[in-house]
Amino acid sequence: MNTELNVVLQEELNKINQEEQRDDRPYFDVSFIKQYPGLYGLMCFLFVLTMGLLMYSDSFGGIEYTVCCVIFAVCNFFFFFHINPSYRVKDIDKGAWKNCYTGDWYMEVHVKEAFIEKLINGNVLSETEKNTLNAQYKKKGHLYFADIYRLRS
Repeated sequence: MNTELNVVLQEELNKINQEEQRDDRPYFDVSFIKQYPGLYGLMCFLFVLTMGLLMYSDSFGGIEYTVCCVIFAVCNFFFFFHINPSYRVKDIDKGAWKNCYTGDWYMEVHVKEAFIEKLINGNVLSETEKNTLNAQYKKKGHLYFADIYRLRS
């Protein structure tokens, strides 16, 4: 459904995506260590302890050492990469995988006041929709993208 309202909403979301650098690409990010230094230190300590146990035991050899190092590297790989999924109108009220990662962003991200004024003063919405939107805005003091999207549902 590619209505004029959806196009206008997607244009606004594209601006937000650009401002917040949301482009669905993975980025190297060490904020995990900064946020949870104790947890990361414990992980490293337990890795060293496990490697020491493997080396001390006669039952384990080079393959086990390698597997342990690979598992540790793979786990760290996931901790050090961050993805900023982009916002899209087609994900509103849908069970998209991105919504599992970002939460229900369309019910958490506030619409800018300038965009609300643009909709109310523009010709995309009918008078009934404008009145409904205006009433919601006055009542809550803010609007979410889902509020605007659901005007035509």
